[in-house]
Amino acid sequence: MKIISLIAILITVSWSLYGQDSEVNTVFKDTVIIEFGNNSKMVIHLKDKEDLDELLEYDINAMLEDLSLTIDSADAETTYLMLEDASGERYLSDTTIVVRSEGHESEDHDSKDHEEEINIKIGNVKFSGKIKDWEEYEEEFEDWEDGPDFKTSTYVKEHKGNVTSFDIDLGMNNFFENGKFPDGGAPYSVKPWGSWYIAFGPTVKSSGGGVFFLEWGANVGWYSFKFDNPQVRLEKTDDQLEFNFAPAEIAGQKSKLTASFLNISLVPMLDFAYGKRKVKKRESGSFSIETSRKQGFRMGFGGYTGYRLGSHTKYKFKENGDTEKDKDSGNFFLNNWRYGLRARVGWKDLDVFFNYDLNSLFSEDNGPDLNAFSFGIVL
Repeated sequence: MKIISLIAILITVSWSLYGQDSEVNTVFKDTVIIEFGNNSKMVIHLKDKEDLDELLEYDINAMLEDLSLTIDSADAETTYLMLEDASGERYLSDTTIVVRSEGHESEDHDSKDHEEEINIKIGNVKFSGKIKDWEEYEEEFEDWEDGPDFKTSTYVKEHKGNVTSFDIDLGMNNFFENGKFPDGGAPYSVKPWGSWYIAFGPTVKSSGGGVFFLEWGANVGWYSFKFDNPQVRLEKTDDQLEFNFAPAEIAGQKSKLTASFLNISLVPMLDFAYGKRKVKKRESGSFSIETSRKQGFRMGFGGYTGYRLGSHTKYKFKENGDTEKDKDSGNFFLNNWRYGLRARVGWKDLDVFFNYDLNSLFSEDNGPDLNAFSFGIVL
């Protein structure tokens, strides 16, 4: 329970600092992994601060005993304890809490003087603490009546090896027909506002020497095309996708086509800051927080490919005074594969992207010849 208490202290302090310093850019993740030494690991799912407060009420040791898993009984092999939801799905993690036990043997070799070290990484923020005496540490926290008294230092951290991040592409999408936007009277013309594109997944940045870097990764992305005319209905015949209109007695409010893809990308980059980050470190006693910010200008141009995972249409309308919704799944003659070009440009902590599909959204001769594209920011 002391480990859980320290986790609560670290995250509580981080929230207080977030309100004081706008430079800290933190995203609270869903899952916490706690590693004990090199052989044991615990996975805990947290949705928000309320879940963290509730966690403090649980007796973790009792849980381990009920499952016949104790630290004393662990053998030399690694033992994992996975907490799963009712559906049995495994929670994934982007937040890692590492608890290491370090010490040295005394002269009589009968005992060890242990020092516990905790490192927490959430987004671009790293929390660290070294504790020998838990009671002294708790007293130190209780003395922070007006917040911790931090000593601040800054330094530049260079890019070494591979740097992994969890990126979110957030923007809008549309399509070109014969190199231009579809005519306004075309049934498949879309509204830019409401036609959203979102993708998220891990990205790795590998150094190629000097300003050259290679950015590669995978993500799951969604096209969402909101048709300009809410009366539009997609109907699939044996060999053709038809864009028809709902009867006049139905008052359409929304008509959308959504498709999801599993994508991989490869983008060579020029990073004129050599991948360096400016790090601000705050230290108070045995506790420290580091925040990092990207530096300089960077740009890259590469490609991607993706495989369709699913697709559906969604209609919202009024009929006989009642609001109704219809959702139909199907392939709608969408191409199973997409491939195209990707550009990414960044300045300090702001990155923007542009994707353009080289192949048609729909299979040849079964639907309109449309090339989808998307653009927005990278979070």
